[in-house]
Amino acid sequence: MPGPAGKHYRGNRKSSNQTHTLASVARETATSLPADSPVLAIFKDAARKLNERQDRHERLVKLSRDVTIESKRIIFLLHSPITKESSENTLTEAKDRMQKLINGPIRSIGLELENSPAHLHGRAVTAGFQEFIEARTLLSLMADKRIITYPEVQKELEYEIKDDDDDDDDNQRSLVTMLPESDYMLGLADLTGELMRKAINSISSGDSEECYQACQVVRHLYTGYLGITGSRLLVRKLSTTRANVNKVEMAVYALKVRGGETPAPLLLPAAPAEWEPPINLSDDEGYY
Repeated sequence: MPGPAGKHYRGNRKSSNQTHTLASVARETATSLPADSPVLAIFKDAARKLNERQDRHERLVKLSRDVTIESKRIIFLLHSPITKESSENTLTEAKDRMQKLINGPIRSIGLELENSPAHLHGRAVTAGFQEFIEARTLLSLMADKRIITYPEVQKELEYEIKDDDDDDDDNQRSLVTMLPESDYMLGLADLTGELMRKAINSISSGDSEECYQACQVVRHLYTGYLGITGSRLLVRKLSTTRANVNKVEMAVYALKVRGGETPAPLLLPAAPAEWEPPINLSDDEGYY
């Protein structure tokens, strides 16, 4: 029940010192400091460093997005060839685009991280690096029939940098875009999905040998990842890798079993029919 007018009870009692909040006290203290205060200079320097770090982080996120988009386009390009002649042209184009990617956005990532701790911005570039490794390993597997190793990829990310305003060729510095080993392993785990897709596409094109080779590579990768422990991200991708192994094995099983029951010509892609003009037709045949 409310009490008599003019009296304050415990629930309605207000203290006079609650009108000063922490923000207002900090603002009054900051404005009262002189301009040459060493404490104020320390906080201004910290604010400047935090702003620079945030701006660098945003630039790295944009570069990582560019790497991801171009890597996906290269992967899509590698899945597009149908004939042997088109496959050779596709590999040549994919190598050129891969080299432009290495000398473009990935080189810019190395320049951004040249004078700053790379581990502070690892989450900003990990998605781009993983997609790049997926495209790079698929390209090496199709071109050289082998998976490029981590030291070989790291060797490709070494550059010789010369400032634009410096005409002296001797004043060059070495730049290395550090690729984390975890990003290499995660990108290699994603390669199993592309190999699964390539194996299934090879069945429809009649290339059964390529399907068997893809199955063996996926099995070896999954077996190797089973011995890796301690990484939560790799453990999450193991289930997807296992699903890819199952799909490839079922495709090979269907090809092996049903392929033996199917005549060989039916497993080959249909040859394009050559058009021949009709013979001994009157001029008005088919027209009304």
